[in-house]
Amino acid sequence: MKKILKHNKLIIGLILIITLFFLFQLPDVEINNDIEVFLPDDNPAKMSNDNLREIFGESEGLVTAVQVDQGTVFEAENLKLIANLSSEIEELQQVEEVRSLTNVDYIAGSSEGMVVESLIEEIPENREQRIRLKEKILSWDFYQNNLYSDDFKSTQILITLEEGLSADQEKEIFYQVKDVVNSYQGQGIKTFISGSKAINVLMGDHMLQDIRYLIPIIFLVLILALYFFFQKALPVFLVMLTVSISSIWAVGLMAYLGINLTLVSTVIPVLLLAVGSAYGIHILSHYYDALAELEQELTAAKNEELILATVNQLGKPVFLAALTTVVGFGSLASSQIVPIKSFGIFTAIGIIAAFLIALFLIPSLLKLPIFFKDKKNSDFDKLEHFESLIFTVHDFYSQKRISIILTVLLIIIISALGFNKIVVDTPLIEMFKEESEIRQADDFINQNFAGTNIMKVLIEGKERGSLNNPEILNEMDKLQQSLESNFESVGKTSSISDYIKRMNQVMHYPEAESEEIEAETKTNQNSSSEENTSSFYQESSTESQTESESETTSSFYQEDGREEDNSDGSSSFYQGEDSEVSEEAQEEKSQPEIIAGPDSEKNISELEFIQLLNRAVAGAEKLDLTADQLLQLLKEEMNYNAAAYYEIPNNLEKYDAETKENLKNLISQYLLLFSGSVDDLINDQLEPDKAQMLIQIKDPSNITAARIKNKIDNYSSSNFPADYQTTVSGYATMALEANNLIVGSQIRSIVISFIVVFIIVAISFKSIIAGFYGIIPLAFSLIINFGLMGHLGIKLDVGTAMVASIAIGIGVDYTIHFLHSYHQNRRENDDLYQVTRKTLSSTGKAIIFNAISVAAGFLVLLFSNFYPLVYLGLLIAVTMFTSSLAAMTILPLLLNIFKPEFIKKAN
Repeated sequence: MKKILKHNKLIIGLILIITLFFLFQLPDVEINNDIEVFLPDDNPAKMSNDNLREIFGESEGLVTAVQVDQGTVFEAENLKLIANLSSEIEELQQVEEVRSLTNVDYIAGSSEGMVVESLIEEIPENREQRIRLKEKILSWDFYQNNLYSDDFKSTQILITLEEGLSADQEKEIFYQVKDVVNSYQGQGIKTFISGSKAINVLMGDHMLQDIRYLIPIIFLVLILALYFFFQKALPVFLVMLTVSISSIWAVGLMAYLGINLTLVSTVIPVLLLAVGSAYGIHILSHYYDALAELEQELTAAKNEELILATVNQLGKPVFLAALTTVVGFGSLASSQIVPIKSFGIFTAIGIIAAFLIALFLIPSLLKLPIFFKDKKNSDFDKLEHFESLIFTVHDFYSQKRISIILTVLLIIIISALGFNKIVVDTPLIEMFKEESEIRQADDFINQNFAGTNIMKVLIEGKERGSLNNPEILNEMDKLQQSLESNFESVGKTSSISDYIKRMNQVMHYPEAESEEIEAETKTNQNSSSEENTSSFYQESSTESQTESESETTSSFYQEDGREEDNSDGSSSFYQGEDSEVSEEAQEEKSQPEIIAGPDSEKNISELEFIQLLNRAVAGAEKLDLTADQLLQLLKEEMNYNAAAYYEIPNNLEKYDAETKENLKNLISQYLLLFSGSVDDLINDQLEPDKAQMLIQIKDPSNITAARIKNKIDNYSSSNFPADYQTTVSGYATMALEANNLIVGSQIRSIVISFIVVFIIVAISFKSIIAGFYGIIPLAFSLIINFGLMGHLGIKLDVGTAMVASIAIGIGVDYTIHFLHSYHQNRRENDDLYQVTRKTLSSTGKAIIFNAISVAAGFLVLLFSNFYPLVYLGLLIAVTMFTSSLAAMTILPLLLNIFKPEFIKKAN
C-alpha cells in the first residue's frame, strides 16, 4: 500500500479520467418500464406474448375516456366532438388505428342477408333518431362497456400504436395524443388517458422527477449528517466525493452497455450515496481519531504514517465488508426479474467502485499538503458525546442480559406472526399514488368501462380452418360467459365467437322483422334527407344507400334474395364440395325453418304474459336476474330480432344439418360473407387455425389475474376438444409471471447471501462458529423487516423485494467491523467489559455514523412518487436501525456469554 500511495497524484488523475468518461455516458441512459423488460427473453409468458403480437399485431396501446358534461354521448354535439377527436388522433404519425363510437363497424341484417356498415352512419339530430341509434347499439352487446358506459355519459377512444416503437417514440406519441385531447378541454367534456403505454411513459417521467428532486435532497441530508458527525468540512467533502464518483461509474456503465433504467434501478444512485459512504466514514473516523490522539506536530511524514496505519488497520475489515456487501447485492443477479437482476449487478459494481475509491482516492487526497496543513490534534475532541451515549447503552444492556435476551425473543415471535400476512402483488398502476393523474384516469376507466388490464388467450388448432369448428367456438363462448359471470373484475371478454354469433343472428332474422327494419331504415333516410342532415362521412344519403346496397350480401337461404325457391342448391353451405347428394334429394331437402319472431299485431292475455315470463326465467342459469338480463331472455323466448339465434350454430336439428362438418361449412360461409376485419381475433379471414380471446379486467391485482388464469387453464383442459391448445398471455399474464418470480427470487437471494456471508466470515476467522455469529444480526433484522411488512400491510413487490438483499449487504458491514475490532481488543485484554467498551468506542461510533447517514438518505424516499420506493425507504431505515443495534448489542452479548474460541485466538 505504501508503494501504491507514493503515486497518489497518478491515482487521482486516473480516477478523474474514468469518471469523466462515464459522466459523458449519462445522457445516453434510456428509461423503460414496460412489463416486458421485467422478464427474460426466454420466459414462456414473454415468448407467448411475442408470438401473439407476431400473429395478431400490437393490441396494447392508449385508452382515452371521454365524459360529457351535458346529456349523453349520443347528443349530436358530443358525437361530432368525438368524431373530430378520433380523426385528429388518427392523423398522428405512429398511430396505427383509432376505434371509437363514430368509426367502428356494425353487423346488420335484412331479408337479403348480412350488411357490414358503420355503427353511426349519420349524426342523429333529434330525439327519435337518438333513440333508434341507441337501439341499434344495444342490439349487439359487443360495444357494451367499451364504447359506452352504463349511464351513456362516457365513451372510450381506443388507440393502437405502430409496432416496434422505442420508449422515446412511445413517449412522443403519448404527449401528442395528450395535446390533442387537452385541446378539447373546456368544450363540455372531461378526458382521461390510461393504458399500458401511458403507464410506461408516466412512470419514466415520475422517475426523472424523483431523480431531479430527491437526489439533491439526499445529498443535502448526507452532508448535514456527515458534518454533524465529523464537525469538519473536509471529511464531508471526501465522503461525498467518493459516493458521487461511484454513482457516476455505475450508472454511466449502464448507459454505456445499453441497459435500461427502470423504477428498480432508480434506487442505485440513492443506494450508493447512502451505502457507499460507509467505507469513507470508517477510514476517516479512524484517521481523525488518530489525529486527536497525536501529541506531536503534524508533519507530512507523520501524516503519511497515520494514513498508512489507518489503511493497514482497516484494510481487511473494509475489504471484507465490501466483499460481503457485493455478495449481498450480487445475489440479486440470480433473480429472473431483469430489472432486479440489473440492479444487483450494477449496485455491486458501484460498491466495488466505492470501496476502491475510498481505499485509494481518500488516502491519496489526504497526502496532499492542502488537506493536512495546519491540522491540530484537538480537532476531533468534540465527538466524545457519541462515546458517552454508546457507553450509557453498553452499561445498560451489560447489566440486563436476561432481560435483553427475553426482549429479543419476544420481538422475534411478534415479527414471525406477521409473516403469513405478507401479500405478494406488483400491479404497476398501484405503484403510483392515488392523487396522480394516471391513477385517477385508470380508476375512472375501470369503474365505468370493461377495464385496462388485458389478458389474452391463444387458441390453436392443428390444421387450417380448425377454428371454424362450431364445437371449439361454442366452448370459447361458454368460457367467456363463465369468466364474466364468475368474476366481477372481468369487465368484458371478446373473441371471434362474438362475431360468429352476431352473423348467425342477422342471417336468421324473421322475414317480417327484416322487412320492418328495412322500412324503418328507409324512413330514417328519407327524414334525414328532408332535414338536410349530412352523413357523418360527408356523403349524401343516396351515396350511403348505394354503398349499403353494394355491401349487402344475399341470404344463404336464397340465391338472389327474392325467391324462396331452393333450386340453386343452397344446402351446399351445409355440404362439403365433394358431397354426393342426388339432385332429387336436394330438391326434397327443405331449408331449415327460421323460428318466427314476435307478432306485431297479436295481443296477449295476462296469463300468456305470465307464462312468457315463466318460460324466460326458466331458461336462465340463475335467478338473481337484472332487468337487462330478463329483457334478453324475453327477446330469446320471442325471437325478437333473431335473439334465439345469437349463438354458435352447433345444433344439428335446429339448423337442419346432417353433420358437424355442415355447420363448420356454414361458419366458413359467414366469414366469407363478412366484409369487415377481424385480423386481431383470427389469423386468417377464411380458414383460421389460431384465434385470440381478449379478457379485460377491472382489477390490476395479480392475485385476481392468477385466479382468472387458473379458471381459463382448468376450463380449457376439461372442456376444449383434444386437438386444441390454449396459451394464456398478455399484459396481465406477464405482470403475473413477474409477480410469481418475486418470491422465488427473494428466497434465492436471501439463501445465497447468507451462505456466502457465512463462508466469508468463517474463512476470515478460520472458524465455522464464526460464520454463525456473522449472520445472527442479519437474521434478526430480516425477521423484523418481514414481520413489519406483514403487520403494516406492505406488499412484497419489485421495490420491497430488494429490502432483504440491501439489508444484508449493508448490515453485514456492521457485523464484520464489530467482529474484527472486538477480536483485536480481545487478544489484548481478557476483561470482556473493557473489550466491549473499547470496541464500541471506536468501531461503534463509525457504525452509528454510517447507520444514521444511510437511514437518513433512504428516508428521503418517503417523498418519492412511487409507493414501492416509499416503502423501500421506510424499511431500509428500519433495517439500518435494527441491524446496527443488533451488531452492537446482541452480538457482543452472545460473544461475552459463550466466549467462542475463534474470537480470542490469533488470526
